[in-house]
Amino acid sequence: MITTLSLSFMFIIFALMIITLKPNLLFVLFALEIILLGVNINFIMASLVLDDFLGKYIVLILFSVAALDTSIGLILLLNYYGLHNITRITANIKG
Repeated sequence: MITTLSLSFMFIIFALMIITLKPNLLFVLFALEIILLGVNINFIMASLVLDDFLGKYIVLILFSVAALDTSIGLILLLNYYGLHNITRITANIKG
């Protein structure tokens, strides 16, 4: 129970860090990976407690989504860096 609460707390902290800080794109990608890892561990803990295989299947799907998210995010980061020579999100925002 304490593990699930701490992982949920980790999920909330990293989600708030993405919303408030946004220092650069690489940090945002890292925080998204930590969020998905926390969700995966919560599903694994729930499937172990409930003795159900559905949580493990969901974890496999989420791992593939996380890999897809990482690959697309890194491609976008490389393209953005190639165009602007900077990885800060707020550097080119006007208004």
